[in-house]
Amino acid sequence: MKAAGDGFTAMARLDELPEGQPLAVEGPRGERICLVRSGADVRALRDECTHQAFPLSAGEVMPDGTIMCPWHGARFDCRTGAPLSGPATDPVPVYEVRVEGEEIYVRTTP
Repeated sequence: MKAAGDGFTAMARLDELPEGQPLAVEGPRGERICLVRSGADVRALRDECTHQAFPLSAGEVMPDGTIMCPWHGARFDCRTGAPLSGPATDPVPVYEVRVEGEEIYVRTTP
């Protein structure tokens, strides 16, 4: 894991993140992070459904760029973390992402 010195850490390469397939990665302090690629956009959110803490990275990325938890069907906006369908009612924390060349960097610190 390579830190950029500004709170961003290299988490994966673009070729490790196929479009529409979530990828579980671990942050520098053990944070579980789910990366999602939709077109040219790469998003990062906590890899934990707010309904029952199951990993969102096991879920499905929908054609509209949202992610659906495979256990109970909660769906979240990958840009904002907002719940779009229940049973989850709380948002999932999201992280700032920067892509440089082929590297995906995620800011895990405020």
